[in-house]
Amino acid sequence: MRRAILGLALLIASCGTGPALEPSRPSPTPANFRPTAIVIHSTSGLDRPSALAAMKRTGARIHVLIDADGTVYRPLSTDLEGRAARGMDDVALHVAVVGGSDAQALTGPRLLESAARIVGELADRFGIRRSNADVISRRGIFSHMQTKFRFGGLRRNETKDAMEPGEDFMKALLKRIGGEFREEKDWVGRATDGWICVWEGGDLGVRGELTKGRGLTVPPSPPLAPLAPLEQEETRRMRYVDRGKMEEIRGIVLHFTATKTFKQAIETFERRRLGPSIVVDTDGHAWQVVDRLEDRVAAAGGTNDHCVQIEIVGENEEALLENGSQLGKVVEVVKSLCAACSIPKTNRDIESLRGIFSHGQAKKRWGRSAWMWGGEFDPGEHFMKRVIEGAGGTYAEEKDWAGRRSGAWVIEFEDWLP
Repeated sequence: MRRAILGLALLIASCGTGPALEPSRPSPTPANFRPTAIVIHSTSGLDRPSALAAMKRTGARIHVLIDADGTVYRPLSTDLEGRAARGMDDVALHVAVVGGSDAQALTGPRLLESAARIVGELADRFGIRRSNADVISRRGIFSHMQTKFRFGGLRRNETKDAMEPGEDFMKALLKRIGGEFREEKDWVGRATDGWICVWEGGDLGVRGELTKGRGLTVPPSPPLAPLAPLEQEETRRMRYVDRGKMEEIRGIVLHFTATKTFKQAIETFERRRLGPSIVVDTDGHAWQVVDRLEDRVAAAGGTNDHCVQIEIVGENEEALLENGSQLGKVVEVVKSLCAACSIPKTNRDIESLRGIFSHGQAKKRWGRSAWMWGGEFDPGEHFMKRVIEGAGGTYAEEKDWAGRRSGAWVIEFEDWLP
């Protein structure tokens, strides 16, 4: 049935239906969809025929498509649920403009004029708030970008600067229909928990007080559990929030610090109320920076309850690959932890939390990070391959990760989304 509806929808879209809000056909299913929001998309740079073909390929369903010349098409009746924005489909009407982000969309006055007319009419008809203030409530008019920040559903390799349709376009659209536009820092609840893309522009003290670590607690004696070849000393301890103990150590997550020095990394962790279990410095020394290795830290959302978090000092993946002594120490620590905790030497199944994973892989599955952008995620998959194979394990490429195309991932495997 869905295939038939989509096929008919695409035929209607290809022919055009003029400015009326509804297609000239009866709804094929009972009216059971009650929208409280409108989500604005763009076609990620594709023209109308290419965008329609991409929708057919991915199974995306939108209610309105507006071409660059302002022509309006209606692929889906407004009493039917669309499929175009994670966490919003059951309450949202989806309106897409042909083109890319801000600059391209705003240079077409007819496109903006048509978008404003259609969005205004839909808002009036369904009593939808003309505001982007509160995406948590799912009531209002939001960019697809904003819904992704809250609920996920980013496309693979998406960058923040190119997220469609762009907030400048949203600002112009809401202004034209007499609505309220709020910048990201002023979105309702932006600094609270529950966002896929974390906001760090506010008071980070809400993450808790630094009550453990350097100068605050006495390290246990003996200081180290015999799980890995680690060192520990007072000046190298990290101050951190007491989050209790891990329930069970099942896996390892690797990160890079994006800093030049150990000191810069520790200062950043403490300021952000985040941090790892272990830091491997550029000189090849591995430091346990928490009181006990089983202390639960906050470093990679979705994995913190069961994974030892290892940060590697370096500005990028290239720096890590060039540092042989540091790479060797990472391999040594990983092998020791795998042996002590019966951790599989593979990155294939992050859902199980059993294995050796990159922070990038964890972000793609669960998000919960302030930095979600770019094709390469820390510490980089080339580095991960070196570590896992150096430890005697089997490295799996992204296409072979368990469940990667399941739809459960915060970052979709798709390169295109409406």
